[in-house]
Amino acid sequence: MSFSSDIKNQISEAEPKKSCCKESIERGIRLEDFEGKCDKDLGMYLRGVFLKYGGITAPGRNFMLSFLLPDEASATKLTEILEAADLPPKRSTRRNKPLLYYKATESIEDLLSYIGATKAALDIFSKKVLSDVRNNMNRLCNAETANQDRIARAAAEQREAIKIIEKYGALQNLPFELRECAQLRLENPEMSLTEMRNLLTSPVSKSGLNHRFKKLIEIAESYKEL
Repeated sequence: MSFSSDIKNQISEAEPKKSCCKESIERGIRLEDFEGKCDKDLGMYLRGVFLKYGGITAPGRNFMLSFLLPDEASATKLTEILEAADLPPKRSTRRNKPLLYYKATESIEDLLSYIGATKAALDIFSKKVLSDVRNNMNRLCNAETANQDRIARAAAEQREAIKIIEKYGALQNLPFELRECAQLRLENPEMSLTEMRNLLTSPVSKSGLNHRFKKLIEIAESYKEL
């Protein structure tokens, strides 16, 4: 059973008690002029329209709720009714017929709730929340991966510079703070600057430590030119 069929079965089984609401559903199915007598009639009218002309994409894709209508006059009439319910739709065509639709999940949830398909609205909301959580986790994972790659590239560049200085026998001639940084990097090839700060003899900021490594790279560059 499709998602649309499931929703239509849910709201079909939830038959309203008032005769005016039942009549509104029938008028919606026939796309007749709306004539409301109680505050629920408009929602029931739109329920009837949805039962006959509505549809919604299955969960797992980008949600879209739509009404495929028989002619322009019907589309104009329904647009005015939806706007009166504070649910203005977007408009397009499909198979040469006018199509009114919603893609924003908030609008879809509001419309489904309005016609009495509360369970479906909550289902869409929960799936959207789950999708957002997964997307955020993926973004965080990608950002963390990119950050780790940057750390690894920087550390590799630092190690290469230190080995060049070491090759020319100049490592022991460096000032203590540069020599200490060089030794720590050789002993901890993948350690981040934040972690390395905690191993220094004297406290230094992350930018200060980064500056020391830049100085080591500059020294190594000077030996490359020899």
